[in-house]
Amino acid sequence: MDTPTITAEFVRFPHQPENVPAELKSGERWVTCDEHKVPLIPIRSGAVFAASSTNPDTWRDYETALRTWQENEHIAGVGRVIADSEPYVGVDLDDCLDAETGELAPWAAAIVEEMRTYTEVSPSLSGIKLWAVAPDLKRSYKKPGLEIYPHSRYFTLTGLTLGVPRPVRDVSEAIVAIVEREFPRVERRNAEYTGPQKKLDLFDLLERAGVEIFSEIHHERTAELAFSVRCPWYEEHTDGDTSGTRVGRYENGALFYRCEHAHCGHRRWQEFRRHVEATVYLGRGRRGRGRLR
Repeated sequence: MDTPTITAEFVRFPHQPENVPAELKSGERWVTCDEHKVPLIPIRSGAVFAASSTNPDTWRDYETALRTWQENEHIAGVGRVIADSEPYVGVDLDDCLDAETGELAPWAAAIVEEMRTYTEVSPSLSGIKLWAVAPDLKRSYKKPGLEIYPHSRYFTLTGLTLGVPRPVRDVSEAIVAIVEREFPRVERRNAEYTGPQKKLDLFDLLERAGVEIFSEIHHERTAELAFSVRCPWYEEHTDGDTSGTRVGRYENGALFYRCEHAHCGHRRWQEFRRHVEATVYLGRGRRGRGRLR
């Protein structure tokens, strides 16, 4: 198994194109990335513009992404987006692989065996990523060590297959079992819902804004959904403490932001939302107005 090229200043991720499933190579779904895994528009000249996992105008075909990575030493890796219109699901397992022995942690090995789909070693060499088909899965699930994404996400691909290469396969039944086991449903109150008819997709907002989610919190007072997150203003906390911040949605649809640190005591949901929604993506314009290569 090839290892990443590591210098004192830069890490370049491996990529073995011959092992990437042909079906994943089709279509304009590809990006490149820097050493921090920030997605970039594949441009063969090596020009650097940020890409977005939700903006197709910043994606290119596989060949362009591959050549951009091959021809530019400052491009760290190659990645593929999971688009909203696709049936694919990506599963990311962290800190589960011994890079020296190739041995998987038992909990990760169980998931690999349940899914039996295309699996590769992640760029860190300490985790794995699985690509599969699960058209009925509509929302993402995330907790420390395990993330499941059906859309609006990109994975850096290495082509370093785990064991015998497997094709991308339908895991509709297996993924339901995994979600039910790893992300058990929270008991809901039977009170009739009288709040807004359209709820904000809180998880999606946090994902798109790049807010780090530490865990989902169950029974957060009367909250229907709550997450422990990294506060956007954590650098103002004493010693940069990242604990004590929660965002969530009550059963009546009301949203909240709470941070236990004194510097954030005055902040409420509206300020938090304004802050996280102030996200700017760089890239090309609408399709049909010229293409960067």
